[in-house]
Amino acid sequence: MSRPWEIRIYEDGKLAHTAEISGPMELGRQAASDELLYATTFVSGLRRLVVTAEKSVSRQQALVEPLEGGRCQITNLSNNRSINLLDTSGTLGPGAKRILEAETLLGFGRTTAIRLQPLGTARFLECSLVDESLYKSLPEDAEADGPGHSFFGTTAFPSLSAAANLDSEMRDVDRWVKAAMDVLESAANSADFYEKAARALVELAKLHSAWVLFYENGQWRQQARYTSPRVGSSATKDFSQTVLKLVREKKRTFWQLPHAPSEKMESLTGVDAFVAAPILNRQWEVIGALCGNRQGVGLGIVDSIDEVEANFVQLLARCIAAGLARLEQEEAALKAQVQFANFFSPELSRQLAVQPDLLNVRDSEVTLLFCDIRGFSRISERLGAARTVDWISDVMDAISNCVRAEAGVLVDYVGDETFAMWGAPEEQPDHAERACRAALAMLEQLPILNERWQAELKEPLDLGIGINTGIARVGNVGSKHKFKYGPLGNTVNMASRVQGATKHAKCKLLITGATQAKLGSDFLSRRLCQVRVFNIAQPFDLYQLVPSGSPDWPEAKTMYEAALVEFENRRFSQAARLLGNWRMQHGADAPALLLLHRTVQAMVEEKPDFDPVWTLPGK
Repeated sequence: MSRPWEIRIYEDGKLAHTAEISGPMELGRQAASDELLYATTFVSGLRRLVVTAEKSVSRQQALVEPLEGGRCQITNLSNNRSINLLDTSGTLGPGAKRILEAETLLGFGRTTAIRLQPLGTARFLECSLVDESLYKSLPEDAEADGPGHSFFGTTAFPSLSAAANLDSEMRDVDRWVKAAMDVLESAANSADFYEKAARALVELAKLHSAWVLFYENGQWRQQARYTSPRVGSSATKDFSQTVLKLVREKKRTFWQLPHAPSEKMESLTGVDAFVAAPILNRQWEVIGALCGNRQGVGLGIVDSIDEVEANFVQLLARCIAAGLARLEQEEAALKAQVQFANFFSPELSRQLAVQPDLLNVRDSEVTLLFCDIRGFSRISERLGAARTVDWISDVMDAISNCVRAEAGVLVDYVGDETFAMWGAPEEQPDHAERACRAALAMLEQLPILNERWQAELKEPLDLGIGINTGIARVGNVGSKHKFKYGPLGNTVNMASRVQGATKHAKCKLLITGATQAKLGSDFLSRRLCQVRVFNIAQPFDLYQLVPSGSPDWPEAKTMYEAALVEFENRRFSQAARLLGNWRMQHGADAPALLLLHRTVQAMVEEKPDFDPVWTLPGK
């Protein structure tokens, strides 16, 4: 029999929903406005869970199926969207399947993360019940030196020593400790650990009602409540505001049996016995309270709440606080990992989670890539807003997967342009080759994307890619409000200009001489020209990089570079002859036609101050 698994959905690092998976379940994006987020429905006999509203996720993205032996299979149902495997390597491509042996963290789009884990897996901080880092000693504990005092204050467990002399009371203590551990562990595995704490208080301490309250914006908000079936509708509806005020002011546990309420304690009328313990955060602030009562009205004489029971309430309150601290730490770590995963490979994301100093600002030699989608404005006007989002997301996914496959950093998306980097934060001696392999892989995606979209686009999709290598200042170039890891400096500006030059040079992929110098002989390239670009005074060499198997190579390289030398040395007739003969045989070589045009123009103008550097007419 297959073992149930649990799904935990995080949005921007915050736990948003948990659900149990005992059979096949489809995960996907909201299919319509009337489909509720995190709602579970049955579609064609299959359970479906809506995990996100993000457009970059398919409506039918994944199928999760618990298997025999405690394993689980995940299948990518999408035809064109990958699933990021955030704590393993790579991605789960369209149509791919994977068997999960243990818990796994998945990336759905850019803001949603999903943790799949066998039901009951404990993932909580290794800490004892006495966690002094979370709590500050009360004033009267200044001279106390025992662990019970440092944790509980003056109402610590010495009173349990006497109680423990009786077997029945020992059994009570044993049940209480197990209940406290259950509450602490459930903070890692379920969204109902508040309810568990309230129920434990009623069932084990024999109280009539229990509340978990949180203090927000000057008001107490009820998070959970459990009432004993023995009391039913006669249970008190509200807890004493007087007691809550004392708990907030003194940051201590209070309990009392007011047999005859005084005028000053009118709010306690009808509550024969009550107890409240503070829930504290790391800053020693009261953020909530665990409360309980024994009600005497109509129930006859009831036992008072004693010191041992008050300690049990306080123990559960501290377990809630420890559970919240653990969740806070997990959410922060997850948010960092998801945030890093938007930029970095899964391996580097995990490394950065434990070595954040790698992100410190420093000078690094990097290779930068800019990839632009040609005709975006024209195409988006034709498609309309909704389909443009689907189209651009599909294209960006394909481009981004090429970057991630070469362990690159996705620095930014600027409109229809992708900005990527290699060489930082982790040193990569072959960063230039990685960038060029990624760029060639992007060109290989064009036929696949065109097959999916050309019927709607009414024209073939095309890219312009520019690559440059050099020293850049790398680090958080965003702000304290929004993290953005990337490079700054002239190297970045030049890479952007090279991408723009692809439009003028009639090429899909251009690299600078600095990048070319770091490539091996297995890359096919030819020097096109020297250029001077906008806002960069120093001219530099541009090279065309082409895929392996390009037609008429290496003849195209040899002829073009020979003609370029003749042109740069003002031997225009020889250059024109070479280029003209080549054009007659190979009319599809657009850069050769462009150089022929420049050659003829130079012959006609006959400028005495001829400059072979090509000044580009725009960005």
